[in-house]
Amino acid sequence: MDAESTERAVRTPAGWLAFAFAGLVASSAVGFLLDQRLFTHLQPYRWGPRSEVAEQQLRPDERPIAQAQLRITARTKGGIALGCLAAALTLALCMADAFKRQRAAALVLAPLGAILGGAAGFGGGHLATRLHQYFDGGFGEEATLMQAMAVQSTAWICTGVGVAFAVWLVGRDVRGLVNSLAGGLLAGLLVGVLYAPIAAILFADFRTDRVFPEAGYYPPNPAFGHTGAFLFWAMFTPTLFAAVLGGIGSRPATKPAPTVTGEQF
Repeated sequence: MDAESTERAVRTPAGWLAFAFAGLVASSAVGFLLDQRLFTHLQPYRWGPRSEVAEQQLRPDERPIAQAQLRITARTKGGIALGCLAAALTLALCMADAFKRQRAAALVLAPLGAILGGAAGFGGGHLATRLHQYFDGGFGEEATLMQAMAVQSTAWICTGVGVAFAVWLVGRDVRGLVNSLAGGLLAGLLVGVLYAPIAAILFADFRTDRVFPEAGYYPPNPAFGHTGAFLFWAMFTPTLFAAVLGGIGSRPATKPAPTVTGEQF
């Protein structure tokens, strides 16, 4: 490989296929770990001296407090789940760029990108859970398909902007800021529009209208049954997002300036 080809390879970021593969690997690993802790660490809970008492057995004046606690912790859990997923996704995408470009500096900055992406994911999950609670109205009704699409779009647009910014920050010499942010917005919107109807068809018996399904492959009681609803959310959404971002976020290649020789004079 000559010097010009080597320079071109270093100046070229990872493509959509490499991003999709990196996103699939990262989301599979983190999704598997989150699925194992779905019923122990990602469910809303109550606190206080009466937290162990069933909600139906609480006094009428205690029930609004219990419901408010469940709503508050549900927002936190939504942010934690999406934040962990976004952090792992950002780290994988930054490392894919770093390995493709053979840049040690970009590899060192990858953890910083993971922190930024995780923070964006936490904010997106928190905001999307609030939106779902607004649609729910406190009555436990399942959201409509359009509302489910709005919830997922909100979660992944907010997350996508942060992830795209983090990926641009680590590889800004080969990725344009406008292209990266546009890719993050479009990828987040596409994830929200496609995931909700597909999940509703594949997992019609599970609550896929919220930020993440509350049914996984490792239930606390085997009688509840096993389902891949949570793993599908954890793997499909980041992989699709990564593929779209990888196809849009790169900076347009600049044409080399023509060289002038003595024969042209």
